Amino acid sequence: MLKTVEFGNSINNELSLALGFFDGVHLGHRTLLDRVRLYSVQHDLTPAVSTFSDMATRKEIIYDYHERRKIFEELGMSVCISLSFLKIHKLNGKEFFEELTSIYNIRHIVCGENYTFGSDRCDVKVLAELCAENEIKLEVLPLLDVDCIRASSSNIRNLLKNGNISLANKLLGEPYHVRGEVVHGDGRGKNLGIPTANLEPSLTAMKIRNGVYGTRVIIDGNTYKSVTNYGPRPTFLQSKFAIETNVPNEKFHTLTGQNIKVYFYKYLRGVNKFANEKLLLNAIKKDLEWINED
Repeated sequence: MLKTVEFGNSINNELSLALGFFDGVHLGHRTLLDRVRLYSVQHDLTPAVSTFSDMATRKEIIYDYHERRKIFEELGMSVCISLSFLKIHKLNGKEFFEELTSIYNIRHIVCGENYTFGSDRCDVKVLAELCAENEIKLEVLPLLDVDCIRASSSNIRNLLKNGNISLANKLLGEPYHVRGEVVHGDGRGKNLGIPTANLEPSLTAMKIRNGVYGTRVIIDGNTYKSVTNYGPRPTFLQSKFAIETNVPNEKFHTLTGQNIKVYFYKYLRGVNKFANEKLLLNAIKKDLEWINED
């Protein structure tokens, strides 16, 4: 189980620490976390990761703070050091490092080659000098390219905004996803014979391109193909943003109150306004052909 520690609150563990923001926990980030996990096993350390709990350092983030911590746990991290930009943004690099290493027993640090820290944006050369002075082993890993494209949060954000979900998923290392508790909707899908599971969108994470997606949903540990409407519902004059997933399986007609996770695999079409319900149903039937694709 992941233990979250606010920066400034000490713990007794000897740490191997991945330093960064990790807003997308993408394939490059996962390389750092994998290295921390392996080194921790080899040297009897506790695998740890840092991230920011607030939004001040990013206008848009791929996964919010709560989702990032869930992913960290799934990737084998035991400790998350939670940083607040508002509390530490005035610290220069040396001050941040001194505070970090005085509070926590850090034996090993992993970061990417573009990592910077402190108000003066110190780079990995400065970090190497500080680690050497404090007898902390430092590993700086190269940035990662996938199919000649850099696995970076900015690239992934652009791909998600443009609906290029398949390439974004390659850079993420797993399909983009949302998860949460199914909430009550307005019942329109049920009345049309296509009941949906409705999720509340994150208030702080970015929104991907509005549209209808081929998805897979995790329910009680099992995976089912599904179709998800992501965005408004203009046919019913509904401008409010919604995430509605249809699982064509009778036993899942009522999922309210259950926690589900929805993976996005394929952009099927945009969010369109149809002249009547019949045209909408025809479009939905075509969307559901995704269920039978290999």
